Amino acid sequence: MKTFKYLAIIVVTLMVTATSCSDDDDTHAFHLEKGIVLTAEVPEEFVHGNRYIITGTVALPNSCYFYYDQYEYLYDGTSRLIYPIVHVDDDVACADVFKEATFSIPVEALQKETYTFKFYQGEDAEGEAQFLILEVPVVE
Repeated sequence: MKTFKYLAIIVVTLMVTATSCSDDDDTHAFHLEKGIVLTAEVPEEFVHGNRYIITGTVALPNSCYFYYDQYEYLYDGTSRLIYPIVHVDDDVACADVFKEATFSIPVEALQKETYTFKFYQGEDAEGEAQFLILEVPVVE
């Protein structure tokens, strides 16, 4: 009887493994990239302790690029580096249609020093990251 139970467990495990490896899914190839910020809007000043929404636009160079409200928000002292993340479809024909998407990022003014926001704008010829830099002073 024990042999039958073990055999049944092995058979069920093999069946689950065989069916879970099916190629019949609807997934497609894509990758993620840092998006290029075209514009950004910040308040003239922050009141310490208040919350704000920073907005901007990100470039979508062709029909294979999509923006789904994802971004990297990195701390560097009093600076904030902002990289919108774009989804790029692979292995499909892309129409040469330039679009823009808007983004919004919540910020709570918790530091008393001026905020320096650095929005990613691509790389120069030497491969150095370029940024749109906007400063926002903090008041009490």
